[in-house]
Amino acid sequence: MDMIQIKHEIEALAEAHREEFEAVSAFIFDHPELGCEEKMGQDALCTLLEKHGFQVQRGYGSLDTAFVAEYNSGKPGMTFAFMCEYDALPEIGHACGHNLIGTSGAGAGVVLKKIMEKYEIGGTLKIMGCPAEEILVGKVTMLNEGAFDGIDMAIVMHPSDESMADDIAFAAVNKIYRFKGKPAHTAACPWMGASAGSAVQIMMHAVDAMRVHFKDYSRVHGIVLDGGMAVNIIPENASCKFNMRALDAEYLEKEIISVVDRCAKGAALCAGVELEIEQEGNLIKDVRNDRRLVASVEKNMDFIGEHHIPRTLNQGIGSTDVGNVTHALPAAQFYIGLGAGVGTHTAAFADVAGGPEGKRALNAAVKVLAMTGLDMLTAE
Repeated sequence: MDMIQIKHEIEALAEAHREEFEAVSAFIFDHPELGCEEKMGQDALCTLLEKHGFQVQRGYGSLDTAFVAEYNSGKPGMTFAFMCEYDALPEIGHACGHNLIGTSGAGAGVVLKKIMEKYEIGGTLKIMGCPAEEILVGKVTMLNEGAFDGIDMAIVMHPSDESMADDIAFAAVNKIYRFKGKPAHTAACPWMGASAGSAVQIMMHAVDAMRVHFKDYSRVHGIVLDGGMAVNIIPENASCKFNMRALDAEYLEKEIISVVDRCAKGAALCAGVELEIEQEGNLIKDVRNDRRLVASVEKNMDFIGEHHIPRTLNQGIGSTDVGNVTHALPAAQFYIGLGAGVGTHTAAFADVAGGPEGKRALNAAVKVLAMTGLDMLTAE
């Protein structure tokens, strides 16, 4: 099997379907939907995949806007998956470029399926529609509900300012700390009260004091959600919320969360109030890219002439539910650039994601994804 020739065929197929894929991306861009509300985005991607012969299940488990599309060659081989995202951000729409993520995954599936059929390549190809990445719901829920069971490898492309074959992402969790005290008049009889507001203040100072003891590249940020009703009433109820991140999920769970919880308990003890701790949503794990996938992506970026740079700790680091997938099975996330210096989650990034830069990145991503899938399906 002449892999170089087949990869040139992948390039040709990506070009042949370029306008079709661009139309789907543009539709999703023009109809931004928040997480778990992506009915139009789901339909656009599922319709594309159904048109090209995939068996598509719309909705999966508890997620109505998820989908799983499958092509089974009927021959032995691995099960390889492309992951799709297609939710938007409030007010600024597709300022994270999920119109490109979803369409590149589906487009790569269309292209790779044609190659598998032509060359009788064994295995199963799946396109995983993963909603609500911005609120860190989709992939974790799909993992927990069995959608990724039986998948041997999975990959996703994310747009960024620069192209990078590897990724680094924080493990992350949000927790809410609610304090309950005893109200009293602040002038007439403050000695009769127990201030939940004071507990919040003490906790904030305690967490600040503990920051020096966290490992490098740890992040802990807090805000006050409720500080009381009036200045002449000792606050009976007060609450705060902390976002905690680390480069290692185990360190986040065993150390950082433990320290912040301890600060909350100490604050409650000092103020003489009660404490309730609630985790908000899922704990998101750090990204641990499979090295075989990273090497293949890098090789295929070189093949199509896509300039790329190394992923380092000096660049901005966020969090993604892709991390949980990389802990569960061999998986990876890589980046295709839209223009140096354009940061995600900004109106400027939305402009390029929906413009010519986005079209160029989409075409490059379809090629790299499909070629990487080919490498894995034909690996010995």
